[in-house]
Amino acid sequence: MGVGIAVILVLVAVMITPLAYSYTEKQEVELERLLTEYIIKEPNEGGPPEVELVDFKKLAQDELASLHKELLDLQLIINGIIADTKEQNITIQKEEIKIELAQQKIQKEWGAAPIDNTQLSLEYEKLNDLTNELKTILFQKNLTEKKINTKELLQEIQMYDAKLIGVNLSNSCISSGMMGGLCPTYEDLLSLDSSNQEISGGFSMYDGYFHREKSQFVDSFRFYDTEDTIRIILDPHQELSSRIKMITIENKFGFFTDAYDKKLEDGLRTMKKDRIINDCYTANISSENWRLLLPDTIFAFRNGCSNMEIDDTVKFNMPYTKLDKSSFTQIKYQEWLKEAKLNCKVKC
Repeated sequence: MGVGIAVILVLVAVMITPLAYSYTEKQEVELERLLTEYIIKEPNEGGPPEVELVDFKKLAQDELASLHKELLDLQLIINGIIADTKEQNITIQKEEIKIELAQQKIQKEWGAAPIDNTQLSLEYEKLNDLTNELKTILFQKNLTEKKINTKELLQEIQMYDAKLIGVNLSNSCISSGMMGGLCPTYEDLLSLDSSNQEISGGFSMYDGYFHREKSQFVDSFRFYDTEDTIRIILDPHQELSSRIKMITIENKFGFFTDAYDKKLEDGLRTMKKDRIINDCYTANISSENWRLLLPDTIFAFRNGCSNMEIDDTVKFNMPYTKLDKSSFTQIKYQEWLKEAKLNCKVKC
């Protein structure tokens, strides 16, 4: 028995030693991780104020300025090649005149020197090289222009935080779509999705309806933070939908008013129909007119809701109603009081 206890104590001692060392190692790694996180935090998040943060907006502006300079440089090269091409054409014309004169001389004189078109061939090769070079530079210019257009559009959209826009269906709309109602299904909307489905999850039929699968990545929304692609995200997971502009398709909800529509203007009452936009960040649109309202709401989000193609307001004429004042309770009371005073003078 004593031998058994001794063996157990030795085993425990051997096990405790590496565990203690491992714990200290883990503690150091954890402290290093916490320090790293502290350093990268912004000052208003509790980070060190002396650490200079990366200005991503400035980086984007510098990149755009660099692309504009590249475009100017390419245009200068293009202008130079066009000028060289014109000169080369003039040189070829001169060589062709020389050959034509040599042909005339052969026809007139016996023993005239044979025609040498070697120089003309060389000049045509130079022209061909210039043409190929021009095609290459024009292709580069076209790519740079596309990059500039994309970057400028992205900067404009990012002003309104609209790089990513999510589209989902309300629960009642999902049920309606399953039963063949006016609401679309996610399968109907699938062509709109431009998410990275390998990151955010694909689409399939499960739990009784067609929708997005669970992502295999933790914090999959982080993928979209560092890229420059403008996307529509269909049926985004909650972790992403809570961070981006969202459009929800609802069952038909008809007319409604808000606090700004309560006053009449020229006898007209303004009411909204089929669309509600809240602070240019979330929107609800009616399933009855979703095919027109969905692209228009995306367009509105991307211009800061300053412009919409579809007018979703309706004005109603509110006719005046003539009221019979004698039927008012207060008027009746005043008349009774007046009559009571007169009776009091007689009887009192």
